[in-house]
Amino acid sequence: MKKSKIISILQTDNSLYTNSLIRGLLTVNSYAGKKNITIDVRQNSNIIWSYYGKKNIKYLDDILNVVVNVNMSMLKSYFDTNNDVICVKDITKISEENFNFIINSLSEIYDNVFIVCDKSKYIFDFMHVSDIILCPFEKEPVALSNYQKIYSNIIINKIKDVIVLPVIFKRDIDFNIDEQEENFIPKNSIIINFDSKIEEAVISKNFMFNDANNDFVTGIKKIADEISCGRVNNVVMDEILPDSNKYILLKERLHKDLVEKMKEYSNEQDKNVLSNIIKVKIQELLSVYGIKVGVSIQDKISKELIDDIVGLGILEDLLSDESVTEIMVNGCNNIYIEKNGKVEKTDIKFTNVEKLKTVINRIVAPIGRHIDESSPIVDARLKDGSRVNVVISPISLEGPVLTIRKFAKHKLSGRELINYGSLNEEMLNFLETAVSSKKNILISGGTGSGKTTLLNIISSFIGSQERIVTIEDSAELQLQQEHVVRLESRPKSLEGSSEITIRQLVINSLRMRPDRIIVGECRAGETLDMLQAMNTGHSGSMTTVHSNSCSDAISRLVVMCLMAGFELPEKSIISMIVSAIDIIIQIKRFSDGSRKISEISFLQKSENSKYNLVPVFVYDQTRKNFVKKI
Repeated sequence: MKKSKIISILQTDNSLYTNSLIRGLLTVNSYAGKKNITIDVRQNSNIIWSYYGKKNIKYLDDILNVVVNVNMSMLKSYFDTNNDVICVKDITKISEENFNFIINSLSEIYDNVFIVCDKSKYIFDFMHVSDIILCPFEKEPVALSNYQKIYSNIIINKIKDVIVLPVIFKRDIDFNIDEQEENFIPKNSIIINFDSKIEEAVISKNFMFNDANNDFVTGIKKIADEISCGRVNNVVMDEILPDSNKYILLKERLHKDLVEKMKEYSNEQDKNVLSNIIKVKIQELLSVYGIKVGVSIQDKISKELIDDIVGLGILEDLLSDESVTEIMVNGCNNIYIEKNGKVEKTDIKFTNVEKLKTVINRIVAPIGRHIDESSPIVDARLKDGSRVNVVISPISLEGPVLTIRKFAKHKLSGRELINYGSLNEEMLNFLETAVSSKKNILISGGTGSGKTTLLNIISSFIGSQERIVTIEDSAELQLQQEHVVRLESRPKSLEGSSEITIRQLVINSLRMRPDRIIVGECRAGETLDMLQAMNTGHSGSMTTVHSNSCSDAISRLVVMCLMAGFELPEKSIISMIVSAIDIIIQIKRFSDGSRKISEISFLQKSENSKYNLVPVFVYDQTRKNFVKKI
């Protein structure tokens, strides 16, 4: 463990107080036989030290540029004097990693490493390696206000319990400050008397402690003692709140370093293996940072980082919650879920748009999909079959919109639908007989009404000896039979080519010797090809359509057939529909969140070349029961 202390001196207002403080500390520590080094990153700090008579000022920029592979031997030979001073030409060009390396290396050579900086944003980078931060200021309203702002920022941004020690320079003339300002001054403040005589002595080039008993010397010694015995290193952080700024900053720092360390495992696909590796890396990084956290905090931060790096971030908990059936992300700050058929807003948020975009790319990339401004809409699926839709700008004005229709890990059975009140025993037997008899079935319903779930259930009645071809935009059907061929459409590539449509797949499926064809959903011109397949010997096929009733379903099929690009008369299309489809099942989601089959009807030809819908079962909403019509 390093023996030295790293002390940052933050110039809150007047450079005079900062210069006086650092010169005083260097002098008192030299008298005590301690070796000190000062890194002054303030702009034009070399001019200040030259004025005070400091010669042979070294520059951190030069050290990092000249010494390609900085090692301890080089540093010890380069820094061989007490009270060395290092200035910086351009702090913005020095990485935090290089800066921290130099600091940690120097801490093994010197007893005290002083970092002098102004109130720029760089203090928050240096603070991560500091044991103590000294904040000198004058006890007057403007200086006190500056200190208050800086102190608040330090508290918000610090990730370990570094000591923040205010140093008040008390001048000859006392300023009037109000009670509220007085109350803000911390109780642990060290007051240094700084009259005009002391000021004159301190700013001289040959500053020394001529009077060891004056108030300035006493105050400096008190600060030096505080530095020597202050609480430093390895502070337990278990008491921090999980959502505090300290926790968030630590998590962000770990995330940044973990991403780099995990690059060597880019070919590893097993999530459990990656999770274990990340846990080990987190422990290693916390040790490097010199930070210890309690078990509960480490477990929490490990889980969240694993979710971020190998999962879908804050959505992982929602995905694992079986009571959540749908996740709706409307930009970073508005995430809704559906539970028990009802939509409710959650209190979780993405911290920024980039993290949401990372989650989206993690979903679409593995299945060969892409999304950008030229192609702002994409349909995809998760590994478990959950359906995903993404819309980004310029189409979406709310930011990226992500909708996940979760795939139930537990496959529902017909018996469970009866228990849920979605249908009754007689209706289930009717559907089983219809499927076994190879009736062509159309399932109709609104968004989220349960069409795909019902299709999965009734497809289980298909015999195991039959060859089934399923065709979908995003594969989500989970058939129980062994002889199943699953086909999935493919969107255009980045070059605008290589698209494979549902319609092409339907046409191709006819060459695959199917006993049954199941199309996940008919949306456009593929409807015509599906109807032709049903009319050419592929009985027992099934599909779904978005519509509000059985009669509306017929109208929707007519419109979609016209989208195929053939100028067919409506009478011919209706005739084809009636010849192809035997049964229409209408499923509906009600206001209480329940889903029920509201109607099952036979589709029959009529004498006037139109059609008749013959209801077999109807749900009576008034009496809340199912009624058999024939």
